[in-house]
Amino acid sequence: MTGHALEFVILTDAHFGPPGQTLYGLDPRTRLDAAIDVINRDHPQLDFVMFAGDLTDLGETAAYENLAGALARLRAPYILMLGNHDRRGPFRSVFPDADDDGNGFVQALRVLPAASILTLDTLDEEGQTHVGTLCAKRLAFLEKALREAPADRPLLLFQHHHSGSVGIPSMDRYIMRNADEQWAVFERAGRRPDAMFHGHIHRPIFGLWRGIPYHVQRSLMHQVGFDRETAHQIAGTLEPPDYAFVRVAPEGLTIHQRSFLYDGPRFWLHDTTAVEGRFE
Repeated sequence: MTGHALEFVILTDAHFGPPGQTLYGLDPRTRLDAAIDVINRDHPQLDFVMFAGDLTDLGETAAYENLAGALARLRAPYILMLGNHDRRGPFRSVFPDADDDGNGFVQALRVLPAASILTLDTLDEEGQTHVGTLCAKRLAFLEKALREAPADRPLLLFQHHHSGSVGIPSMDRYIMRNADEQWAVFERAGRRPDAMFHGHIHRPIFGLWRGIPYHVQRSLMHQVGFDRETAHQIAGTLEPPDYAFVRVAPEGLTIHQRSFLYDGPRFWLHDTTAVEGRFE
């Protein structure tokens, strides 16, 4: 590993609509504004903010324009990924400088001093399904990126859809459809990601997929309920949103989850008045 450090924030599943449009009683613009306020205040030196897909709910141009207006306040650079609720044409009309692999897919390899950042476009726009997919062109891009990523630093892979089951049946219906082909690319290239990061599931989850650590976090908006039984419909909740703060350093990788809307008491644990339940 190199001697450099990298710090970034992950937000996911913003589900933007046109200005003023709410979803499950929540305004995505209000939610993102609140997150940006905290990120600008508490993380002034971030390398970037990763938006891990489902930028919009229905993929309208007006929704992407609304998102662009909100992002104008974010001081850190940002990377935009697509999820199953996004649409490439409207997205590119508003964000023409976003990643393009040469085949129109929103994906890229960034080789940074502390780590290589690989983003994949798993949107099945042609099939109009909510599952994840990697077509032949995207698999070829993945193999090339794996071979090009330097071996002396971690390789972090970001893709909206999860490749391995997480035990939430309603969301495992919409998993990466050709995860076996993806794995075969890892094997052929002789390189596996050191960690994988997903959106899509709207729950805080950590696990291993065939030995690779993966991280999933809560949505900026509504959440998926902790329902390990129901498969035919998705349970929803209004649990608070999180962002992830990630630090990559020579000694390793650390991920902090932060419920950035929390506005309750803050106290020192050894403060006797706080111990008694009295907060000033």
